[in-house]
Amino acid sequence: MSSYHVERSIVIDKPLLEVRDSLKNFKRWPEWSPWLMMEPDATVTYTQRQGQVGASYGWSGLLVGAGSMELLTVHDDLLEMEINFVKPFKSKADVAFTLKETEAGTEVTWMMDGSLPFFLFWISSKMQTVIRMDYERGLGMLKVYLETGSVSSYTIIEGIVTLPEQIYIGIPNQCTLDTLGEVMKKDFDSLYDFMKENDISMDRVPFCIYNRFDIFKREAEYIACIPVEKELSLPQGWGKGKVASQEALKTIHKGAYLHLGNAWMTAISFARYKKIKTAKSPVGYEFYPNNPYDTAEEDLVTEIYIPLRS
Repeated sequence: MSSYHVERSIVIDKPLLEVRDSLKNFKRWPEWSPWLMMEPDATVTYTQRQGQVGASYGWSGLLVGAGSMELLTVHDDLLEMEINFVKPFKSKADVAFTLKETEAGTEVTWMMDGSLPFFLFWISSKMQTVIRMDYERGLGMLKVYLETGSVSSYTIIEGIVTLPEQIYIGIPNQCTLDTLGEVMKKDFDSLYDFMKENDISMDRVPFCIYNRFDIFKREAEYIACIPVEKELSLPQGWGKGKVASQEALKTIHKGAYLHLGNAWMTAISFARYKKIKTAKSPVGYEFYPNNPYDTAEEDLVTEIYIPLRS
């Protein structure tokens, strides 16, 4: 058996007791669960006496598989649970949340300890990496949920479409996944300033080409793009290019850019479930049809295209 340990932490600006009471009530998990967010139509069942030792919930879906979780112990600063996976393969794992009061709020640490069947030892490293990313998404949404009351993230799979040709100018860049949002915003700010200076119509859809997305090294290489029709003199380090017309799996996310990972994981899981063969490079595209400068976060729309293997 191949054992693994995963843990991630976040600070939530809420009292410890409020955080603990939310975590121990499984009926509140669909509001922030990184897995149930992928498939809101999954079947979810609950036992009685939620929040008490022995309470549990179960799930079953096409993308999330099937399993159940039981609350084993409740302490002032610790919750312990057991998770039983049924699909895509049978296994068990121990789950725990530790809670610590800080000046900024409650530090929540989410942990999982388990083991894989011997015939799956070769995916242990990748699975741990994916779980870490899931935990980061989940804790981020838990923080937003408890601090604001809701999480603005909704995903729709549209299916396979033809992505039209795009001529663009762009800023190539690379950064860590942790700084991706901040770095990319600066690139698009530069592109918008360039458009204003050159009297280019703002009535066009900016997009991003992800050439590399390394979850192990936690790095991304991308090009922040604006579609254009004419030749332009570009600043040093910028470039121009063309996205060829191609078949792609289209997914739409509505809500804050912070939660785009939900849509990407949904699209990847859907492609895996449907056995859709996707291209290795580029990894995918994000199109931003409404302007983030004058659109509320909950109304932001992002179109994600994962190109198919030719």
